[in-house]
Amino acid sequence: MLNRPTGTAVLAGAVLVAAGGVAGFLLRPAGPPPDLAAADTITSAPVAEEKYADERTVQVTLNLSPAADLTVGTAGRVTSTGCAAGGTVESGTVPVRVDGKRLIALATSVPLYRDLRWGHTGADVKALQTELARLGHPTPADGTFGRRTYEAVRSLKKANGWKNPDGEVAVDRFIWLPAAQVTVEECQAPLGAHLGKGGEFATVPGRVESARADSLPADAAPGERTLTVAGVSGPVSGEGVADDPGFLRELAATKEARAAQKGQDDPVSGSVALTEPLDALKVAPGALFGTSGDSGCLQEGDDTIPVRIVGSNLGSTLVVPEDEDGDVPDEVAVGTAITATSCAGDTS
Repeated sequence: MLNRPTGTAVLAGAVLVAAGGVAGFLLRPAGPPPDLAAADTITSAPVAEEKYADERTVQVTLNLSPAADLTVGTAGRVTSTGCAAGGTVESGTVPVRVDGKRLIALATSVPLYRDLRWGHTGADVKALQTELARLGHPTPADGTFGRRTYEAVRSLKKANGWKNPDGEVAVDRFIWLPAAQVTVEECQAPLGAHLGKGGEFATVPGRVESARADSLPADAAPGERTLTVAGVSGPVSGEGVADDPGFLRELAATKEARAAQKGQDDPVSGSVALTEPLDALKVAPGALFGTSGDSGCLQEGDDTIPVRIVGSNLGSTLVVPEDEDGDVPDEVAVGTAITATSCAGDTS
């Protein structure tokens, strides 16, 4: 005997089929939003101007001269001394008196070797003028001993307790220093000692003769560069050597230089950068074509722009137009909008 489905069973089956259809509709993959379904192809990218100094971190070695003796130019007995091992002697001060005479320490790029007076000229005069001005006794550094230099010498002497001094330089009343401030290794003339002319007053460590960047980046942008170490900046050669006198004078006063003088000759961290930053353009990497080495091309409309690639920054490429006087484009072609294959404008 066959069992026929009841009306209730048929209805339940129909409901299940309908429910399955609804679920299938709801679980179907969603199509893209209308605004993405027909997205436009990108054919251009903006151009931004940027100063580019090509700063690179380098390790710097400080090169020192041998230890030096501070000598006096006059003979007599030491009647007062401020010398102490580990202490300092500063340019423009009186570290010792001999037979009661004050001797002024002075750091000049050319050691004083003769008496100087009105009308004298030469590199030693210019070195004297430069140091007098640095110490706050104004005079032009023109290499000629004139009225203003005479007054600057008088001012220096007065600042050190001389009574009614003249403005001439008697070389035996000065002690030459290799740097604006030196640290004493050893005192050679204690109180009461007798010194002959040219006698040793103290021994100081060697001075910084140069700073050398251990290796300059091979891919550095061309141009004159500046080395910065211990907060002091100066010109650096293509071989990585910085020996400008003004730079070395400032560097000698840093804790890094003093550490080197104490035998701590480990390299210190510094940086090199272009002295005059380049006027660079920041472009999308996809805007470049026809590249060879550091050369490449950009396209603006139907025009091509030869450029030199100098670096990168945050996903963009930095370039410098070969024609420095050309107009800077607001945007350049990218992707399929690039129709040229070389800077000559050849098309594909």
